Amino acid sequence: MRNLHSGARIRILYALATTILLAACGDANTNFLTNETDLRAAISQLRSAIGAHPRVLKIEVDADVVAIEAQDPKSPNHVDRWRYVNFAFGPVSMQRLMGPDAVELNLLNPDLEANLFDLDAVDFSATEKLEGAALKRARLQDAASVSHMEIARQTFILPQPSSGDVRWSLHIESGRERADIHANARGAITRADLGGTLRAQTLNLINEPALAAEAAADFRAKVGAQPVVTKVSIDPKMVAFKTVIRDTTFGKAENSAPSYSSFTWDLNGLIQRLGVVDIRSAMKLPPLPLFGVDEVNWTVVGKLEADALARIAIPRARVAELHVEKSFEKPGAPALAWTVEISDPDDEKTLVVADVNGVIERVVLPPSRRPKADWRDPATLAGVIASLGPSFGPDASVAMIMANEKDGRITLDDPANGGEATTFDFTANGLSRTDHAFILYAKGAHFAVKDLAPLTQQKLAALKSDALKRLGAGKKLYLDSLTIGSHPFAPKAGGRAIEVRVRDTPESSSKSNTAWIVYDFDGRVVDFSAP
Repeated sequence: MRNLHSGARIRILYALATTILLAACGDANTNFLTNETDLRAAISQLRSAIGAHPRVLKIEVDADVVAIEAQDPKSPNHVDRWRYVNFAFGPVSMQRLMGPDAVELNLLNPDLEANLFDLDAVDFSATEKLEGAALKRARLQDAASVSHMEIARQTFILPQPSSGDVRWSLHIESGRERADIHANARGAITRADLGGTLRAQTLNLINEPALAAEAAADFRAKVGAQPVVTKVSIDPKMVAFKTVIRDTTFGKAENSAPSYSSFTWDLNGLIQRLGVVDIRSAMKLPPLPLFGVDEVNWTVVGKLEADALARIAIPRARVAELHVEKSFEKPGAPALAWTVEISDPDDEKTLVVADVNGVIERVVLPPSRRPKADWRDPATLAGVIASLGPSFGPDASVAMIMANEKDGRITLDDPANGGEATTFDFTANGLSRTDHAFILYAKGAHFAVKDLAPLTQQKLAALKSDALKRLGAGKKLYLDSLTIGSHPFAPKAGGRAIEVRVRDTPESSSKSNTAWIVYDFDGRVVDFSAP
């Protein structure tokens, strides 16, 4: 009987011990990554060991372990690692606090204090919301989950090792893909690394034009909508923003050109790149006109691509790149314009230019397909002269007009450029501004655009014919060039001089002999040189 009572007591004690053990243990489904309550409980237990307000180097979270590397308050140069571990035993689990273990420091930024942060700065109540947002941002094709989390200060190498803001990093995996999503200490996503996703690996922004608006929105949110942009380019892999925001990463050497920030956007988000030296400033060129991202109609990109391909109508052509900038190429004030670069099967580039709303204005053919213009031809040159009034106004002050067998140009005091001497080249698509004015010509006597009215096609043809006849004396001569503007040997004509230069060879070369006659605008001979 005593043995029976003894056995009963043992069974009762065993059942009681099991009940107590089960009460002390947790559910086997405890998961610090997927259950915010479990994570916050783990942090609470770790606080009991490292103090209520510890200075932390790093926090790592896995499904069954939460580890914190924290400064030893008694020895500030030391960092200890504490772990809160979940041990699963069948249907139940048991948690255990483990540590401290000494951490051997190997810091990119050797300043330990700069790497530490307050545990209270991290909003663990945002964990569940952040994980959902991170999975949505990653957009893996198969079912995915967060496999690891880490919280630490971001570190930088350039211009010298330094520590930045506290960053929450979530590693997401599926069977085929992976991604890293980064957020600030409050759980707001700041950027992503989607290089391991199939979508990023096959991304072509030209084929997903709607993403241009997303890039602009990201730039607006992180940089602003103020007019600081000089150019935005879209290629298959990224959207690039050039700005005039000063970059001080490497400081500024005395008397050196300034360096400006540039940004790129892809599926990872907006990233600031190393500054770009302002070459225009170094070359004493006028600054580029500025605009803000809200001045651009980003919704037209897809339709503009289709319209540009339809306009050039080249089989198997493709859009290689787009860019938008405030173009200062044409006469008048700078205007926002899109340029679509199209590559054909022969790898030649055709440019389609449209206004900011995507309305096509002109097509710039590759050199091999451009019509050959002879700007010396009276009809051609008269057409250019007729365009000057509408382009610059009748009172614009002109220094020089030059036309030869290869090119033509005009230098004048540009009303749209503060009256600065500016040179425009003659092209099949109209006048095109160049970066360099022919200052030597700009210093001579000028004339007004309206003074060119007598120089019609018939008048120019007559001057050409007269020069060839006078200077030829029975010999075959060829027109070399025609220049309108002040002439060093005809000062009395002022700016109203026309030099017709001829040569004795069909093609211009070092062996050619030249001669010239200078006429005034009424066609009278002012000076000449003998052949």
